[in-house]
Amino acid sequence: MSDDSFKSLMQETGVEPIERDVRIRPKKVLSSDEIETARARAEDTVVARAHHGLSTEEPPPIDPLKPLEYVAYEVDRRVLGLLDEAPFPAQYEIDLHGYTVDEAAYAITALFQTIRERRLTHIRITHGVGRHSKDGRPLLKAYVNRWLKNNPDIVAFASARRSDGGVGVVNAVTSGLFDDRWERT
Repeated sequence: MSDDSFKSLMQETGVEPIERDVRIRPKKVLSSDEIETARARAEDTVVARAHHGLSTEEPPPIDPLKPLEYVAYEVDRRVLGLLDEAPFPAQYEIDLHGYTVDEAAYAITALFQTIRERRLTHIRITHGVGRHSKDGRPLLKAYVNRWLKNNPDIVAFASARRSDGGVGVVNAVTSGLFDDRWERT
């Protein structure tokens, strides 16, 4: 059956062809003028980033498979039970996969600011276990551990359940969580 006879048969029976939405779009090819304009705009852009204020001195090595756990001084250890809830009710999540240490520091600084501005109580940070880092060391895990411990807004954190990312994810609660039940003694 040829294409013409097939089309005529379809018209006779009242079947209409489906118009398909093309999902794969061809890559947009920029003209040389557009490329030059983009380069000039990028060169004129001044990167104005304030220093993040977090220590980027390399922390001591940390076991990539060891779970993290921290409770601030004078905080009831029962707060760790909140970190083991399934599912953890994270109000804000950040994924640091592929970040350099400086990029991660800027992201964590922004996270700390967001915690204060929005009065967040539950956060989740995905840092990975270092499989793709140089020497297979979990650098970001060690840095996140240090940065969270040194922030007074973070009262407790622990590695997530295995089903939620395990030792490559940290769930944390902030000082905004404290009320009569969890007040500091």
